[in-house]
Amino acid sequence: MAHLVKLEDYVSRYQYDMYRYPSQFSRLKRERWARLKREWEASYLVENPSVEYFVEQQKKSIRNAFSKLKHFYKRKNQTEDFYNDFKEHQYQFKYKSLPELKMNFLRELFEFQLNWASSTLVEKSLLKKSYLRDETLKWFLQSLPDNYFVFYYPVVTYPKAAVQFDILIVGPTEIWCIVNLEGRENSIFQTYSERYWLELNGDDERKIINPLLSLNRMSTILNKILEVTEIRFKVKKAVLTREGYIDATTSSWGRTTFLDQRNINEWQQKLKNNSTPIKSTQLRFSQKLLDLCQTTSEPRSELEQDFAEENYENL
Repeated sequence: MAHLVKLEDYVSRYQYDMYRYPSQFSRLKRERWARLKREWEASYLVENPSVEYFVEQQKKSIRNAFSKLKHFYKRKNQTEDFYNDFKEHQYQFKYKSLPELKMNFLRELFEFQLNWASSTLVEKSLLKKSYLRDETLKWFLQSLPDNYFVFYYPVVTYPKAAVQFDILIVGPTEIWCIVNLEGRENSIFQTYSERYWLELNGDDERKIINPLLSLNRMSTILNKILEVTEIRFKVKKAVLTREGYIDATTSSWGRTTFLDQRNINEWQQKLKNNSTPIKSTQLRFSQKLLDLCQTTSEPRSELEQDFAEENYENL
């Protein structure tokens, strides 16, 4: 699962220590899944477990929850609703099959990633609810391995102007600049002019901004950053639609990969098969880019900080 390093202009844990959090997230994810799988096997491989056993497990989870609440009541005289990274009791005997357990684990792991990409121990950004339903973001994170970093529509200031990028995938040996075309299922995207493309779906036709404009802007800025920092990376460009087709030519825009229903799985598999571990140059470039990204956040309350610190290692 790829790392969600930066989301728009939200505060991110990665921006404060890019060298620490990738390995920490991967470790927490492995440990959490191993523990859940053991608990699932222990509960469902036992033939006809007793009702008392189920009840006792639920009571145990409730006692743990109340214990945490009492801990905070002693320290503060106020209560708030908190975003808890993972709710332990939700997994207890709820899923009948291992695929069901894994599907729910991935869903909540996605929420955990959104939390890390929008808050730290002392700061938080207001997360748009729509990101919880963002299938494109989820697809990128869950279809790529741990050695890839995702920057999702970051706002980059370089040299003095703020520019909102589209999607960046920073791998061990290359950087992908990607524009995702949102359209109707089975739409055909065609080149139309230097300024516009067309989306065709049956008898319907609409103009969209030429995605190559954004790709060219992103790649130009990235190459300048790489040159200044003396970091060597291949910068690649792609236009992507997961549910449609692209009928386009690049002409003078240079080499661009077009990813649609016909070849997107092949591209995804190629990245998944890249077993190169995370490199120091990859971390260094990502940290540099994070330093150039805008961040909009507000301080956490003291009670929220206490809660975040208590649950910092809980996944």
